[in-house]
Amino acid sequence: MRYYLPVTLLMIASTLSAQDRGARLINRWSADTVRVGEPVTLRLEVDLPAGSVPHFPELTVTNPGASLAQTHLEPMAVEYVLTFWELGRVALPGIPVKIVAPDGSEKIIQTDSLSILVASVLSGRERDIREIKGMVPVILTSARSIWFRIGLGVVLLGVIALIWRSRRQTRLAQVRRDEKLRPEAIARKALEQLKAVPYRPEQAGEYYLELSRLLRRYLEQRLLFRALEMTTSEIKDLLPAELDDPAAAALIGQVLEQSDLAKFAGQPQPIARWRQDVDLVESIVERTQPMFRV
Repeated sequence: MRYYLPVTLLMIASTLSAQDRGARLINRWSADTVRVGEPVTLRLEVDLPAGSVPHFPELTVTNPGASLAQTHLEPMAVEYVLTFWELGRVALPGIPVKIVAPDGSEKIIQTDSLSILVASVLSGRERDIREIKGMVPVILTSARSIWFRIGLGVVLLGVIALIWRSRRQTRLAQVRRDEKLRPEAIARKALEQLKAVPYRPEQAGEYYLELSRLLRRYLEQRLLFRALEMTTSEIKDLLPAELDDPAAAALIGQVLEQSDLAKFAGQPQPIARWRQDVDLVESIVERTQPMFRV
């Protein structure tokens, strides 16, 4: 198994041996053996005469059996973090490094062929796993086997009964939770939270924005139309067809118009008017909540 990693370099003026100029290139892996998908670091270091500058190559991995995660560059070293995806001995070609001397001359030093062993997909803790044998066939032909079958059937019926009872209790609990999350219950809880916040007349726009959003959310959940995305005029036009109570429809339009006025006019609204509008929303929820008759 061989992986060829094309190396992109600058134009090289001349190629000399490492021994000619006193330059030395050291390479080492962070581990001799790795697992499939485990990152491993290849580090190249250079020992150069004073004034010389190394230019490390940029590796480009084209084989799907290997990938380059990242490159960490240092003044006199570089680290390539590689990952291998197939088992076996991986051989990499030598990696060249260009050295620029103080006088501007250039040379190339190169590593020997590199290799690393991709040994296993296991983490090591699985070595104690013993051989798993298949199922042993059981032939039930004796008289005892009849009672065994009867007992097994009773056990299965008991398990089925327990599962049915558990699911029934789960459904009942879900019904109770749904009752708590009905639109009118959600609206009442939101109104209680809104009342608990001290009202500031100079910030009336923000308070009425929240009151309008609360009422629109209730209408959306109660009447199943996109009230949060509609204008006040669109909601007023739609309400007569959705509500059997014209008075409630008029109250809804009144609250939404007052909220628009407070939001866009930017004028303080007295606290008495705020409390009146909040009470009005409460009465709207009471009038429009569904009535269940037995």
